Amino acid sequence: MSETLFLVAGEASSDMHAARVLAELRAIAPGVECFGVGGSNLRAEGMDVVADARRLGIVGLFGGWGKVRDALGAYSSVKRAVRVRGASVALLMDLPDFNLTIARELRRLGVPIVYYISPQVWAWRKYRVRKIRRLVHRMLVVFPFEREFYQAHGIPAEFVGHPLLEVIEPRESFRPQEQIAYDPVIAMLPGSRASELRQHATLLRDTGERIRQRYPRARLVVPVASTLSEGEVREAFPEPWFELEIAGGQSALRQADLALVASGTATLEAALVGTPFCLFYRLGWASRWAFDNIVRYRGFLGMPNLLLGQEVVRELLNSEATAENLFEECRRLIEDKAARDECARSLTSCREILAGGHASRLVAERLVEVAGW
Repeated sequence: MSETLFLVAGEASSDMHAARVLAELRAIAPGVECFGVGGSNLRAEGMDVVADARRLGIVGLFGGWGKVRDALGAYSSVKRAVRVRGASVALLMDLPDFNLTIARELRRLGVPIVYYISPQVWAWRKYRVRKIRRLVHRMLVVFPFEREFYQAHGIPAEFVGHPLLEVIEPRESFRPQEQIAYDPVIAMLPGSRASELRQHATLLRDTGERIRQRYPRARLVVPVASTLSEGEVREAFPEPWFELEIAGGQSALRQADLALVASGTATLEAALVGTPFCLFYRLGWASRWAFDNIVRYRGFLGMPNLLLGQEVVRELLNSEATAENLFEECRRLIEDKAARDECARSLTSCREILAGGHASRLVAERLVEVAGW
C-alpha cells in the first residue's frame, strides 16, 4: 500500500493543527497522500477533503438535529472513501461521536489509529474510554493530566505539548486604563460551529446592546472561524456596530481589551494570548441536564481554570449565561484595572504548564512509527 494517511479534523482549531501536522509529515515522508474530513487549512495543505468539516457542525448530546442528515451523509462519504482507498494509518482529532464511529470501520479494515487532541472523556461520558481502549492504538494528548488518565485506563498515551504554543505568542501590552474606560474593545467569540453560532448569537447581540448603552464608543469585534462563512456570521450579527474579523479569533483577541469567549479551544487561545475574558456557554435542555449532572460537580469547565485549579476567568454557564450577567462581567473588567491585570497575570501560567515538545513534529513522527514507513 502507498503511504496514505486518513485524517479527520472536524473543528476549526483541529483543522489548523492538522494542517501543520501534515506539513511536518510531508517533510519526513514527501510522498504521503492524505484524504479525509477537514476545512480550509487542510485543503490549502493539499489534503483531498472527502467531507467538509462544516457538515459536522453539531454540538451537544442531543442538539443540532437539523444537521444530522448532513452528518450522516458525510459519514457515508467518508466510510466509502476509506473502503475504496484504504490507508496506512489514521489520525483522528476531536469530534468523538463521529471519530469513534468511523474508528470501528478503520479497525475492521486493519488501519492503525492515532488519536490526537483527546475527547474530554475525563470530564464527562467517561464510559467512552472503553471504546478508545478497544479501537485506538495510541493517544497523543495535549494536556499533562490526560496522560495519567489514559495510562490509568490501560491506554498508551504520550503528552506532546500543546500545538497552540507553536502559533500563539503572548501579547506584549495593553492600552492605558483611560482609553479602555472610554472606548473599550471587546472580542465576542460565539464558537466555531454553526450550531454554536445559532445558540449564542442572540445572547451576544443582547449583551452588545447593553455594552453600547453604557459605552457608546465601544468596539465589538466578532471573528469569522474557518469553519464558518463570512455570510453566516454577518447574518447572525447584522447590526452595524458588530465588526467582523476575517483573520479569525486570535486577531480579534489581540485587538481586544477583554473578551467574551464560548467554552472550547478559543478559551485556551485567549489564555495564551493573555487577554482577560469571561467564559460562557449555553446548551439545549437535554445536554444541559447531562452537563449539570456529569460535568459541573467536577469544578470548572474552562481549560484555563482546570489547568490553574482556580477560577481565574468567570464561568457563566447555561442559566447563568444571560446578557445581564455577561454585561456585568464586561463592566467589571473594563472599570476594575486591578481585576483585569490580575486575570492577565494568572493566564500567563497556562503557557508554562502546557510546554512540551514541538507538538506537530512529534505527531508526524509518531504517525511514521505507527504506519511503519
